[in-house]
Amino acid sequence: MRPVSLKVCLSVMMLLCIASLSLVASAETTLRLGTDIMPPYLFESPDQSLQGDAKRTLDCVFDQLPDYRFQTAIAPWPRVVRLAHRGEIDGWFLYVQNSGSDDFAVLSDPLLLESWYWYSLDDVSDVALDDLKDQTVLVMNGTYQAIWLQSQGFTRFFSVATTDSLVRAFLAGRARHLLVSETVFNEAVDRLNGELSAINQRFVGFIPLGLYITDAFFDQHPGFMRGFNQAAVGCRIEQIALTEQNQRALNERVESLSRWLTSDWVREPVLQANARNQLLSPNDINRIDRQWIDEVRTGEYDLIAEVLSRDLSIRLALIRRQSQGVFSELFITDIHGATIGTSDITSDWNQGDERPFDAIVTQRLSVQVDAIAYDESTRQFLSQIALPVRDSTGELIGMLVAGVNVENALKGLK
Repeated sequence: MRPVSLKVCLSVMMLLCIASLSLVASAETTLRLGTDIMPPYLFESPDQSLQGDAKRTLDCVFDQLPDYRFQTAIAPWPRVVRLAHRGEIDGWFLYVQNSGSDDFAVLSDPLLLESWYWYSLDDVSDVALDDLKDQTVLVMNGTYQAIWLQSQGFTRFFSVATTDSLVRAFLAGRARHLLVSETVFNEAVDRLNGELSAINQRFVGFIPLGLYITDAFFDQHPGFMRGFNQAAVGCRIEQIALTEQNQRALNERVESLSRWLTSDWVREPVLQANARNQLLSPNDINRIDRQWIDEVRTGEYDLIAEVLSRDLSIRLALIRRQSQGVFSELFITDIHGATIGTSDITSDWNQGDERPFDAIVTQRLSVQVDAIAYDESTRQFLSQIALPVRDSTGELIGMLVAGVNVENALKGLK
């Protein structure tokens, strides 16, 4: 038999490599996504490439999805949605949830969290959303603000094509009301050197924006959305900085909590717990904490039931119920971090290794307010406020932690 030459072997190997690479390439799925320009989240650079937070977030997610990549097409929002409805693209981003899109597409978990504000040339500090439905509102054509307003029963709009046109028209008084993302509005005003002294603003809410995928693509790739949502958690951009006005509103909530921390019904059980728990060893604390965690897991309450039955817990539960959704939970610990009263079942008993305890007890801060975070399980925007509990001489004896639903606390325009 004639020996096979080295040249032939190399040629065969190269063909096999090319075939292998072709199989890998064919296994990679490309999503056709539509979007619209919306500075500062998405804009075209001088070389016409897409830039901005939305693009970087999407790149971050797809970097963790090796079987998928995406390509984008830019068009006005109404056309983008029509293309998706006709099946000419597989999805679009960034967009707000709405019933029209839900009819033929599936929305991802949030990629970006916006703060929406109602800007007005009139005083809107004490009005409800229903009071404004007969007013003309400035919107951008086809944007999620327009869709949201229509879903709320608004019918009178002054529509423009770009964010610059939106702000120019508002500053010129073409309409007295405007609903827009705070980030988008401020960026456009700064670019146009607009005058804001005569403008009133009212917080509406925190709005999650995500990626819509058509039902057809979802059915063909049933594992895509699950992987996308898992990757999105670490890539999400949270635009939840508060205005000075809203920060003052949160501070008022802190002051309302502080007023009843000097009551005997708070101080006395904390002092009793400090005396009772001062001899607990680290092993004792770990044992009790494990018991609490096991009871949470099994639903068979013994220790938890005893704590919930205490007068302190009953009062905390009453305060939470009367807060009109502002407080999601309230609990108090002794100086050692043991949970001695709670409105709701906490995940563990020992709070001594948590950040609020470190801030209040270890660092002796007067207040600890956590950053606002989006909770996927409840779809709420939550923060934690921790405050010191002191005895009549001012000595630190324990800690209060309050879970706060920030939208309810800020009394957004509803």
